[in-house]
Amino acid sequence: MTAQIAPPPRVPLAGRIAPVADAALAWALAAGDRLVERATAAGLAFTLEELDAIDIPDATSARINRAQLRSLASIYLAADLEPAGIIAAAEQLASLSATGGLPLDFGGAAPLLEQWWRGRHERMSSDERNAFFARLFGTSGGPASADGGRNQRFEDRMLELCEALAQFDQAGGGAVPAGTTMGQARVRNAGRALAQNLGDSSTGMAAFVAGEVIATLKDAFAILGHADLRGVFHARDVWGVVQAVMRLSHTEQSDPQPFVRRGKAGMLLLAWLADALDKLLGAGPLVEPGDPVIGTAIDWLQATLSIGEGAGQAAAPPSAADPARSAASVWSSLAQ
Repeated sequence: MTAQIAPPPRVPLAGRIAPVADAALAWALAAGDRLVERATAAGLAFTLEELDAIDIPDATSARINRAQLRSLASIYLAADLEPAGIIAAAEQLASLSATGGLPLDFGGAAPLLEQWWRGRHERMSSDERNAFFARLFGTSGGPASADGGRNQRFEDRMLELCEALAQFDQAGGGAVPAGTTMGQARVRNAGRALAQNLGDSSTGMAAFVAGEVIATLKDAFAILGHADLRGVFHARDVWGVVQAVMRLSHTEQSDPQPFVRRGKAGMLLLAWLADALDKLLGAGPLVEPGDPVIGTAIDWLQATLSIGEGAGQAAAPPSAADPARSAASVWSSLAQ
């Protein structure tokens, strides 16, 4: 008698296919994780020479090194993913699950939600994360720490670098011709100004915090990107789950895609700046026509424009002067 082999259990199509949006987010988080590894001794990816801080000649002297900038690159990704709502949605869902406010079968995601709930007091809070991001990047969605405020000039410095890169390949129309000394000087000066700004606003503790926020994001993604949750909420990808959770908690949710796009572009730009840090003081070419970083700069500019247009239609964020939200925390002080 021929042995009968039972067919494998039928798995819903949504559970077998990794959505494109989830794959893109997973790539960004993995890139951020690699930057953290390269910024720490455990990563064994930088040399003693890379540990030497570089003096950026400016009105004030800033000292910053590659490891520090790589950490800030991953933190920038986290800062833009914050308003996208992935951590907030994981927190909301874990709370509803633990308190019985959402009696649904979450399947394989249930143990992840339970673990997230148990560790809720060990993670940075939303206010702590936003205070830290504000100190580094001047983000507008969270409170400024009472003793340090916001990095008000970061956005301008980032904009100047992206515009200099975006115009580097252009010719005519008033743009600086590609490959000219003037074009190189504009990119170099903008890069120096951005490195100076970040050197003034951060310390070596950035690598520690970067590891914390990237780990939190990866855990949140493991929960919200779980195929069983996509099935429960009839969502196509992780962002469909985020939107469903936000609706359940009656929380307004902005379109996450411009934040994801800008976060990825900003991370890649700061990583490029880290690799080019020693060239900022030299006279040789800093960038070549057709360099991929030029397209990255354009992505950042376009995503920033989209976010600005959306902000004009959204409610204003909580005021940094609100005493209930402006207290400094032990986490936010690490950025000093």
